[in-house]
Amino acid sequence: MKDKIGVVLALLITILVLLTLAVYIMNAGTMELTELLSLAIVIVLVLAATYIIWNRAKNIRKGLPAKDERLININYKAGYYGFIAAIWSAVGAPVVYDILFNHELEGHLVTAIVVLISGFIFVVSYLYLAWKGK
Repeated sequence: MKDKIGVVLALLITILVLLTLAVYIMNAGTMELTELLSLAIVIVLVLAATYIIWNRAKNIRKGLPAKDERLININYKAGYYGFIAAIWSAVGAPVVYDILFNHELEGHLVTAIVVLISGFIFVVSYLYLAWKGK
C-alpha cells in the first residue's frame, strides 16, 4: 500500500510540473536561448522521472515491491553522483563563466546550473546503473 501511495503521489507531482511548464511556456512570449536550453533540460528530467515512476508502477502491478535492494543501492549511488556534480558545478560554473566571458555569473544562474546539472547527472546515472544492473 505504501508503494502505491508513493507512485500515485509521484505521478501527481509529475503532472503538476508538466502543467506548470505548459503555463510558463504559454505566457513566456519570446524566449532566449538559455531559457530554451533550461526548459529542454527540465523536460528531459521530467521524462526520465516519468520512466522511473512507470517502472515502479509496473513492478507493483506484477505484485513485486516498487524498489528492491538493487534499486535502493542504485538510488544511493546515483544520489552520490548527483551530489558530487552539484558541488563541482557550484564551484566550476562561476569560474568557467568568468574565464570565458570575463564577467561574474549571477547567483540565481548559479543556483539554476547546480539544480539542472545535479538532477541531470542523477537521472543519467540512475538509468545507466539500472540498465547495467550494477
